[in-house]
Amino acid sequence: MSGEVTLLPDNGDVTSWSEAEKAIVEAAGLVFTHTYGDREGQREAAPRPVVEKFLSLARRTGLDPLARQIYCIGRLSKGRVEWSVQTGIDGFRVVADRSRRYAGQDPVLWLTEKGEWVDAFVPSLHGTRPLAARATVYRSDWPRPLVAIAEWGAYVQTKRDGNPNEVWSKQGPGQLAKCAEALALRKAFPQDLSGIYTSDEMAAAEVDEAQVTPARDWKGMIAAASTHEDVEDIIDRCDDAGELTDAVRTAALTRHGMLGRDEGPVEAPDDDAVDDAGPAYITPGLQPTEDDDVDEAEFERISAQEYADAVARGEVLADE
Repeated sequence: MSGEVTLLPDNGDVTSWSEAEKAIVEAAGLVFTHTYGDREGQREAAPRPVVEKFLSLARRTGLDPLARQIYCIGRLSKGRVEWSVQTGIDGFRVVADRSRRYAGQDPVLWLTEKGEWVDAFVPSLHGTRPLAARATVYRSDWPRPLVAIAEWGAYVQTKRDGNPNEVWSKQGPGQLAKCAEALALRKAFPQDLSGIYTSDEMAAAEVDEAQVTPARDWKGMIAAASTHEDVEDIIDRCDDAGELTDAVRTAALTRHGMLGRDEGPVEAPDDDAVDDAGPAYITPGLQPTEDDDVDEAEFERISAQEYADAVARGEVLADE
């Protein structure tokens, strides 16, 4: 791949980065903001192996992180941030086009419940959903096309009740078509696209709180917790049960804040300790003091608004 992404750091050593390079790395999603617990408000940079992998993939593909052609996603799971590199179908198309060996593709076909392949899937004619989608990609240096088939059951992104999430409910055939196209392009250009997946291919289950009843009253348990450790233990158990939602996170943030108020002011961190922390950027969290005339209900409202504002700014990933 000859494309070169400008302004990206040459390596994963944060101490050698310019301010512009730090900003681009953060814009690419390599900084995660904690929203509750002892690290509430802290920004955790991706570890160096993750950064090095991301930089390598960006250089290899020539994709631009500022154009969201390639980006990193951090998700909190059991107290740890798990990282993945993703792109959109447009990023795959850019890579194919730059290869100078891409010779186009046929229109995507969908398999109906009657076993017919059609070039336009219409629910009123063909059923509620396609069984599969087929994409055909051509390379100028290959005598035969590359065909890939994506089955609905393997790629549909669902809520915890098993039904398709909102995007797949409204745009299911189109989503499946993009999955088939991504499969075909990855097979046609493995040197450039191996190890990278589109957001459409990632099976991130969407939680529908209105339709799913939690197995336990997590918010009630959090409200009754008497220590920060108890709150974190409940959060871990909730995450293990697959029921960690924005509402539960907000309840945990609220309880941490109330416990912090009861414990009094928090000692400011040592300047040297902050410097040693590397690329983690710490921003002030919402911490009421003994003089604050705020009850728990009002504090929960403020905390929820703070969380929503962080999501709107793109600093926090909302539940998917």
